[in-house]
Parts: sequence; structure tokens; C-alpha cells
Amino acid sequence: MRQAMKTLHMISLCILGWLSLLTACAKPTLPPPPPQEVIAKAGERMQSLASFHFVIERSGAPAYLDPGNTLVLSRMEGDYQTPDRAQGQVRVIGPGIVASVRFINIGVQYWETNLLSGEWAECPAAQCFNPALLFDTQAGLPAILQQDLSALAAVESAELEEMPGKRLYHLRGELQGARLAELSWGMIGPESMAAQLWVDPETFDLYRVQLEEPTNAPDAPTPAAGDPTAATLWKVDFLQFNQPLEILPPASATPTP
Repeated sequence: MRQAMKTLHMISLCILGWLSLLTACAKPTLPPPPPQEVIAKAGERMQSLASFHFVIERSGAPAYLDPGNTLVLSRMEGDYQTPDRAQGQVRVIGPGIVASVRFINIGVQYWETNLLSGEWAECPAAQCFNPALLFDTQAGLPAILQQDLSALAAVESAELEEMPGKRLYHLRGELQGARLAELSWGMIGPESMAAQLWVDPETFDLYRVQLEEPTNAPDAPTPAAGDPTAATLWKVDFLQFNQPLEILPPASATPTP
């Protein structure tokens, strides 16, 4: 019995020593930098990227892609290549139709597929939404986040459902919507909106921006808490940073009429 107690005591001492060693070798936890510094570094990092993949999702009030207000943007996914190239597809909802439209944008040229035939056609700049403008390093989202965000505050670090186990800086603020409205063809803004951002604490890669636009109806009743129709939500995710990418014109396309 005495021998067993002695053995147990020695095991306890070994465990305590091992825990002390781990504590001594652990990297000290540093407080997060000020929110303004996080946003500045995230903007600089985004401006330095050669390419990334993006996913844009919208819920709430409709966002129309055509002058006649018949085609509603539901979801957009694609790739961006600096300085002015983008490709991907847009899920649209119209009268009696749900379809996907593919697009390619290179500089001032833009091509998209026909809703019915799927054939490529060049589209005049004044008639088609250019997603590459949203990510322009000088005038797009990287610059807007650095210049048009106010009332920034840090929230407790958080994980995204798509990235379990990875803790990210989580920030809140108020984003002016005027410049974003110009770049998004009037779909986002121009009113100020609540913004949330998730940033990698090591690389300062921006993984998500979520924008909440207030309801535009001045005489609308106050919505109940948790009501999904209370506001329009835009969620923009970024991933696959600096992956090899080459965006080229479609193999064949009908020229602009």
C-alpha cells in the first residue's frame, strides 16, 4: 500500500512538472491591436493580393440586376484577378424563372451568357453590372473599408461555421454606403449600414464582410426581434487567396450590337 502511494505521488509530481514546462514554453497571449489598425492592415493585405475567390449572398429586399427591375440577384460566386478581371456566375430570380448567368469581365469589356441559350455575348458597360469594380484596389472595397468605416469596435474573437477551429478578429462598425452604391449599380446603399468583419489575426486576410441595410420604408411598423424581413443582409466571403489564376475572354461570343 505504501509503495502504491509512493508511486502515485511520483506520477503526480511528473504531471505537475510536465504542465509547468508547457506553461513556461507557451507563447504569451497578446491583446488584439486596436480595431482601426486591424482594418488598416486588412485593407493593405487585400490590396496586395494577386487573386482571390469570392462569394456574395443577399437576403431581404430584392436587388435588381437589370434596368427593368425584373432580375433579382440571389447569389454571386467567382474569382477576382488584379487589376481588373473577374469571372464567375450569378444566380438570378425572375418572373417564373430561377437561373444562373456566367460572366467574364476584363477591363472595360464584359461578357455574359444568355439566360435561355447559355451562349456568350458581349454586353455594353452601361447595361451590365461589373463585379470587378467592387474589388478594385484603389476605389473598391479595400479602400472603402479603410476610409468609410466609423464607430469601429472589437467583438470577442469568433469562428466562422465554414472554418471550425480558427479564431478570427471580429469587428463591428458603421459603413457609409454612397461609394458602395456607385460600385454595386445601386444594389447596396447609399444609406449607412451596420458592418461586421472577420479578419485572420496572423495574416490579416479578410474572410468575411457582412452588411446590414436598414429597411427603407419610413412608415413601416417596427419589426419584431429576429424578423428576417427587418433588413437586407449582404454577406461577402473571401477565400483561396493568391491561387494561380488566369481570366481570359470567352472562346466565342456575340459582339456588342
